[in-house]
Amino acid sequence: MDELDVPQMRREVESLQYQLAISREKSSITVTELVKWIEGCVVEDPFLNPELMRANPWVEKGKCVIL
Repeated sequence: MDELDVPQMRREVESLQYQLAISREKSSITVTELVKWIEGCVVEDPFLNPELMRANPWVEKGKCVIL
């Protein structure tokens, strides 16, 4: 393995210190919160609620036509 030069080693140490300072949470907690948030937003999502798509003026009314 090639030896690392001093500036490269310092960058590596700084990167590791930065990663160590990041607060992390267990995925079992964050995933359940994410699922609750998604389920709460389903009513407002126009892709999942067809009634909201009808009120969208930008939705294409006809099929695609190749000229």
